[in-house]
Amino acid sequence: MDFVPPRAVPADLRRAADHFAWAIDSAHACLRPVNSDMAVLQASWRGEGSVRLGQAMNDWERQFDAILTHLGELRDLVTNPRYCSNERSTGPSGR
Repeated sequence: MDFVPPRAVPADLRRAADHFAWAIDSAHACLRPVNSDMAVLQASWRGEGSVRLGQAMNDWERQFDAILTHLGELRDLVTNPRYCSNERSTGPSGR
C-alpha cells in the first residue's frame, strides 16, 4: 500500500470547527445556571408536579447531551485530514 501524506485541513473547515467548539462551550455555560436553578426549585417544591418537571428536565438534559455529543463529532470530523478533500479541483466525486 502506498503512503498517502496527510492532507492539510482547509481554513474554512478549521473555522467551522471553531464555531462548533464555541457552540459547545456556550451551551455548557448556559446549562450551569439551569442546573443551579433546578436544584433550588427541587429543594423547595414537592408533589407530582415537581416529579414530572424533574422527569421532563432529565429527558431534556439527555437530548441536550446528545446534541452536544453530535456537535463534538462534527467538530472532530471537519478537522480530520483523512476526510478533507479539495473538492474545488477534483469535484464532489473525487475524480
